[in-house]
Amino acid sequence: MLIALSRPVVVRAPHDVSTDAIEADWLRRWPPEIRLPEQRRQLAAALRMVRSTTVASRPWIAPLDVVADGSRDAREVYDAAFAAVVDMATAAAREALEKAGLRPEDVDCVVTSHTTSWTIPQLDVALVNSLGLRRDVARVPAATLACAGGAHCLIQATRYLAGRPDGVVLVAAAEALSTLHMPWREPTRTRVLYGALFGDSAGATVMVGAGRGQGDTAQQLVEAGGLVADVDTWEWLQHGESPYWGELQPGGLPGAGRITFESNRDATKGARETLPHLVTWLSGRPVDWAVVHPGGPGIIADTISALGLPPDSGRHAADSLTNGNLGGVAILDVLRRQLNAGPVRGQGVLVGYGPGFVADALLLTIPDAAGR
Repeated sequence: MLIALSRPVVVRAPHDVSTDAIEADWLRRWPPEIRLPEQRRQLAAALRMVRSTTVASRPWIAPLDVVADGSRDAREVYDAAFAAVVDMATAAAREALEKAGLRPEDVDCVVTSHTTSWTIPQLDVALVNSLGLRRDVARVPAATLACAGGAHCLIQATRYLAGRPDGVVLVAAAEALSTLHMPWREPTRTRVLYGALFGDSAGATVMVGAGRGQGDTAQQLVEAGGLVADVDTWEWLQHGESPYWGELQPGGLPGAGRITFESNRDATKGARETLPHLVTWLSGRPVDWAVVHPGGPGIIADTISALGLPPDSGRHAADSLTNGNLGGVAILDVLRRQLNAGPVRGQGVLVGYGPGFVADALLLTIPDAAGR
């Protein structure tokens, strides 16, 4: 189906925290003289892994010393995190609507994703209130999808527009994943890695059906750096036990009530095992460009290679990753960078990965007239 999509707006959290600072914080709290031999090995290995991700800095909602303060209880941490998520998402969504020449009351559906905390009601309801959306707006909330959130939201928005080609959909994803940094707890491989990998941000885009009555809006989105495309969608869930999962810390431990992110040794295989199925879905349809979730250098390189594209095709994903893995917002940031580089032509694949192991993809075919 034909849709128009605005160039995403990404709002980054205000505090830029470097990998050097995070490493120094761990080493200060866990000097060699107090570490057990296994802790020494795990901390050294985890810090090498953080470096290997190529993340040089990441945006956080609070300075490092505040995020790393283990005396705060879980409720205080998550209340502050969700408030920041709502603020960032509201700013991103408002700017996306303004650039599209639309008002909040023009929105027919809002699709949201966040993995910040256990929250009822969720981000969809918060945005209806903060933006002043219509009370009868359709809501598609998708929480705890983590890194797959942004791509999954784009698929849900596409499906909504399939039944309402004159509709307007606001897509917003937001994360405050700095809550995963807990340096007062034992420095395990996953605790150090995931506490340092992620950044806090929000991203928003507007999608409209290219049906009757939306011609002017679609043209405005293209003129503002967006695109018009025929869209096909695909979802994949690998069978078996998930190599990634969230874990609630029990009472009696430092950080009780906090969520940690864990993985096993199969985690590095997830994208590689999924890619043959992505290629099968494409059925030989050519791919000229790609927007890839920046889960790590290996994920980017494997996806670009499987799609038959030159290595440089992953540069926007790699550039995004240098500034932190933004979780569910990351794919919107890569799409923003792709569109900032100029109009896209031909066929492109947007693919996000997440815990499950899941993949969400869109094939975007740009009509000749829209790509010029």
